[in-house]
Amino acid sequence: MTDPLVRVRSTGTGRLPRTAAGVLAVAVLVSVAWGAATSGLQTVLPWPFAGLANAVGPWLAPAFAVGALARRPWTAAVAGLLVCAGEVAGYYAVSSLRGFGVNPSMVLLWAGSGVLGGPLLGAAGWCWRRVRALGPASSAAAVLGAVFLTEGAVGYGWYLRHPGDAVVFCVVGAALVLALGATSEAARGARARGAGLAAAWLVLLLPLGAAGQVALRAVTG
Repeated sequence: MTDPLVRVRSTGTGRLPRTAAGVLAVAVLVSVAWGAATSGLQTVLPWPFAGLANAVGPWLAPAFAVGALARRPWTAAVAGLLVCAGEVAGYYAVSSLRGFGVNPSMVLLWAGSGVLGGPLLGAAGWCWRRVRALGPASSAAAVLGAVFLTEGAVGYGWYLRHPGDAVVFCVVGAALVLALGATSEAARGARARGAGLAAAWLVLLLPLGAAGQVALRAVTG
């Protein structure tokens, strides 16, 4: 029997993975590729977009996206974990090949951060796509945007004093909250309400995200 809150949609004609194994395979491929690409993008992206290749939010976005492909929440959580692990591996492998030093403590730090953030964002992606109750779906839609908003305001705005990067991250975060809120499965026929509820969830999520940024800066110095 199917959970009444969840609708499992067909993934179409084979273009998207249908099985848990397929989703996890996509997680590994996407993550290693994105981690590797990030290493190169750090040296070519112009101001004020350079921060997008050196931040938490852009690494968590693929975890959300791959989680949305999953049919079951456990698959989404595992996929999110694999995404973050693969990004760390891809990034540091390419950075090493490019002649940059690899600090083992930083590898452990980002791997540990992925253990916390990957499953959460993967599950949020699943909830956004699969759950038909508007409240939970809207909260899931707000999670990814809240990461960008707090990283922009606290990380780049307060700590690093990079106003250009801060504005880019906050604009991306606000757009994600509204767009994902309006396009969740639960918001069909109620797009404006879905976007509004997602924005309302920021009252809770922004303080949590800000606390996470403070903790991260305390660890990284």
